[in-house]
Parts: sequence; C-alpha cells; structure tokens
Amino acid sequence: MDLLSVKQQSAQIAANAPQEQQRVQALRNKANELLAEHANKGAELRAKVELAAQLDSWLRAAKPTDEPLTAQFPLPAAPGSLMVIAADGSQINPDRHAALNFYLVNLGAILMRTHSGQAPLQRVQSELHYAEYSPTGSVTQDQVGLERDTNERIFLASLAAEKHDLPVLALTDGPLELWGSRTQDSQEQQSYLSALEKYLTALQALHATKAITAGYVDKPRADLVVRSLEIAATPQEMLGDTRKLRYLRGVTDADLFAFLAPGERSALFAHQNQLSGRYEGPLTLHFFYLNVGDERSSNLARVEVPAWVAQNRAMLDTLHAALVEQCKLLGSRPYPYALHRAHEIAVVSRAEKDEITNMLQRALEAEGVHTGDMSHKQALKDLPGRGRN
Repeated sequence: MDLLSVKQQSAQIAANAPQEQQRVQALRNKANELLAEHANKGAELRAKVELAAQLDSWLRAAKPTDEPLTAQFPLPAAPGSLMVIAADGSQINPDRHAALNFYLVNLGAILMRTHSGQAPLQRVQSELHYAEYSPTGSVTQDQVGLERDTNERIFLASLAAEKHDLPVLALTDGPLELWGSRTQDSQEQQSYLSALEKYLTALQALHATKAITAGYVDKPRADLVVRSLEIAATPQEMLGDTRKLRYLRGVTDADLFAFLAPGERSALFAHQNQLSGRYEGPLTLHFFYLNVGDERSSNLARVEVPAWVAQNRAMLDTLHAALVEQCKLLGSRPYPYALHRAHEIAVVSRAEKDEITNMLQRALEAEGVHTGDMSHKQALKDLPGRGRN
C-alpha cells in the first residue's frame, strides 16, 4: 500500500469535511422543515407518492399512514411473558478457487421464554450443497444470500408454528423485504420470484400463527421518508422525473427522526417500491423508527413489520416494548439480545469451514470421486506468511 498517498488523501478529506458537514446540515434543516410542514398532510403526501410510483415503478419511498409524520409514541408498559424466537443465517460461499465446488447455508435460532428464569433453547439447521448450478451457470454469492434469507423466514415460521403457551415474538435481522436480483436477466428474475413465493408463503404461515414478527435494521442508512419529502417538494408536472430530483441527497431518515427520545417510536409508514404489490393485504410492509438508546446516547433502529402487526395496536405496543427491553440486555451496545444469540449460533467459523471441507473431501474420496485441487492462485495465497488482514 502507498501509505504516503493514503495519508495525503486522508488529510484532504479531513480538510473538506467541515464544509461538507455544513452543506449536509443545511439539507437536514430543509428536510425537517418539510417534515413539519407535511406533518398533518399524510393523505395528501401519500396520494402524491402513489402518483409518482405510477410514473416510475422503480421508485422507493415511504407512504404515510394515518399517524402524523412527526408523531412520537412513548415506551409502552413492559410486556408480559413472551416466547421470543430469533433466527439468523450465515453461509460458506462457493469458491471457484477451492478444490471442492460446494456451499453451505447455516441457520441458527434461539427460543426464549422471557421473565421465566428458564434457559433459552437453541436450534440449528445446516444445508450442504455440492456441485450444483443455477439456471445461469455457477451458483453466485448473491444467490446463496437469497437462499439464506428465504430459509431464515421459513425456519422462523416453522419454529413459531410449534406449540407455545405464550404470545410469540418472531425476529430476524435486517429488512423484512426480501432482497434479491434486480437484473434484467429473465432466468435470474424467475429464480428470484420463485424464492419470493416461498418467502411470502412463510410470511403467511407466520400470520396464521398470529405471531408478532419484525425485521430489525440496526444503524439504518435508508432515506425512504426523505424521498417522500423530496416528492412533496416536486411540482406535479415533474413527478415522472422524481428519481433524478434528489434535492436532499445525503440526508437519511435517521437524521429526520433524531428528535425521538429514548424508548420512543416514530409514526408508521408503508413501503413504496417495485415489489409492493407482491406483499398484499396482511403482508403489506410497514416500518417505524425506534430509539433504543438511553439519555447518554441515542440509537435509532428501523423496525419493519407486516400490516397484520402494524394495524394491531396491541401487537405494535408489545413489539415496541419488547425490543427496547431486549436491547437493554446488552447494555451500552443496544441490540436485541435474542438476535445477537441467534447470530452466534448461526455463524460458521473458519475452523468449521475447514472441517466441513475435509469431511466432504474424505466422503467423496471414499466413493472413488476425484475431487481436484485448488487453483494455483489460491495455493500461493495460502503459503505460510501470506496471511491477509
């Protein structure tokens, strides 16, 4: 690395930073003015966002609900006992430089009976795939990620469907919306839509169990509400160009809702995006912002929920209070304890990856299957003293 060059670039970045901060702060002030101006004009703004979406189906923004845009909902009373179920996933990605063409999706989950004093239960589900190909060729890391996210939801739904004598709170890390291929390749699109159907079926199963389910986004950087405010400031005749008119680029929703006090949640918003129509009825995606920090340090999270939770105030209050309670368990690093534990269960270490590789190689060789060698490039990287930080 050219450390001297990087040092010079760092100094230049730092020299420009105060001016850039002032520029973004001016945009934040403008965004807050727009938020206050439209606080009680939710229906009007919602209609304008829907009109913009008709002109540009790729638009991603937030649609106001009946709650005022600047609403602040205090922390509800502590929830009663719950069965908190959290699931997370990790994977070993396919590696064309490795000797074996395989990948693994590993799911971990924890089941906690809150306020019971009982030890949580753990569940693990591991799926190994060998010499498999997608319709477009080798399986990619993005496709493995899509399979992991889909299976997380299916796993969560199966655990929620077990017999529980307490209300169920079912959590995953990240957005509730299933992310995947947005390419124009028809086969990849078909693969994504197939995964989405399985994902939606799992969401419907969660709905059938009456579980309170949510996706938790730590340190959100999205600007969905900001995008709606940009639409509010756009003349009607220019709505078709909304994606090009980024008056507030650089401002995030977290900047907007910095006024939330510890424990408070923001108003609810509905998602507007290309796939909104796929999440219909009780599955319609909503979100709110939640300050899980304390008086010393604010900490905003975005919480995504389906309509059956968003439209049920008792469920929403239980989720709100339970998330704050879960975050307090981790002290100065507020994050839902159950999600943290699920991640610990799901993660695959380097040593475990090596063990799986050796296990599979021995099994194949025992069957007389030639497994090949790793690439010369990888072999050279693995030479002693060639470790990478």
